[in-house]
Amino acid sequence: MPNKTKSKNSQLSYQIVLSYKVSHNHPIKTFLIECRDKLNTAISIIWDNIEYPKENKPKLPKSNEFKRELRNKLLKDWNYASHYIDGIIKTAYSILESWASNYKRGYRTKTKPIVKRLFVRVKTTLIKYDKDDGIIRITIKPRKEYLTLNIKNEWFFDKVRNLTIGEIILKETEAFLTFKDNLSYSDKEIIVGVDSNLKSLDLFHPIEGWIRIDLSELHRIKEVYDRKIDFLKTLLKKYPLRALRKIKRLLERRRNRVNDYLHKLTIQLSRLFPDAVFIFEDLNKRKMYKNKHHNRRIDRANWSGIIEKLSYKSIVILVNPAYTSTTCPICGSKMESQEGQVVHCCNCMSSFNRQFVGCFNIFRRGFKRFKKLMGGLGVASTGAEVSLGKLMTPNPNVEAKLPVRKIEDFPLMVYKIDYNGKYLKCL
Repeated sequence: MPNKTKSKNSQLSYQIVLSYKVSHNHPIKTFLIECRDKLNTAISIIWDNIEYPKENKPKLPKSNEFKRELRNKLLKDWNYASHYIDGIIKTAYSILESWASNYKRGYRTKTKPIVKRLFVRVKTTLIKYDKDDGIIRITIKPRKEYLTLNIKNEWFFDKVRNLTIGEIILKETEAFLTFKDNLSYSDKEIIVGVDSNLKSLDLFHPIEGWIRIDLSELHRIKEVYDRKIDFLKTLLKKYPLRALRKIKRLLERRRNRVNDYLHKLTIQLSRLFPDAVFIFEDLNKRKMYKNKHHNRRIDRANWSGIIEKLSYKSIVILVNPAYTSTTCPICGSKMESQEGQVVHCCNCMSSFNRQFVGCFNIFRRGFKRFKKLMGGLGVASTGAEVSLGKLMTPNPNVEAKLPVRKIEDFPLMVYKIDYNGKYLKCL
């Protein structure tokens, strides 16, 4: 996942974390069982000390004294490296913070989480990585037991050879490796606003204007498999084992085809705009649910998947989605919906396409936030002006209010993914 980091020279950078899976045959099941038991113990101790100062607002104990006592309790009868206890405590807090966040919104009940899967987080202090030979050595017991992984012959080795290794998720027969890479905001020259819709991505590019990415193929893939799965569900009572086996197979095929589509889409989109910072809405599907049929259409939209996969290839910034499609881009007043996709402003008597207004307002919000990240809010702006470069130049599509065209009722270009090519196909 991407993270924002700040270096010593106050230049904001964007950290990309790449994850890869490798297999191993080291007998660590007993070790993982003990890690799981310690994790459940840590969750229980933290759970018993949660306070509720306000109704439905749990407060987790986070004082240094409490964490020190918790660590000392977990270290009793522990025969492995003590750094694993630090990872277990970190995982326990992560699980309970996720529970607390969902509990505040009414998505969870007051039930203590219980971990059943066997896994452990390995801190970088327990990892020794030889970049030349591709050897990763993980300490299980200091000076006694080690787990060695050789990734030199793996397909991703050349890609991560010069990257910094991060934490490792260790399971019984496989390990998930993470590598960190940094991108600088100052290397980017263009901001692109993206409005996420059910069957399209509407982009506002400050030079190219309004562009649409057709996602109807993604929607079709999900709809076809959903129909097959719904039919098999009607046969569960008559043929439970056969129906379940086929449903599992179809779900796996559906997932693979969707992931393949999203990978191709994000790769080709990042190649189309290699120097761009993409601005997306921070959408929450739960707030969009209305009825059964509408909910199914919302579930087929894979906005979070697009953002997640694109963030591995380019810089992505999320903005508040509130009123992006109903705020007038000229005067800022609230616009009223008319027939079809048209919205009208009663203050300045302007009419626009709703999806164009959405991507343009997202672009503007992203531009303001980008300026703050690069040196706004009272910070010296000299470096920001230099790094923003072309974005700060007098361009009617950037500083102004609207593009040169008088009527924005259709996109200038419509693209779809090319399964056999490297770039998006223009329709």
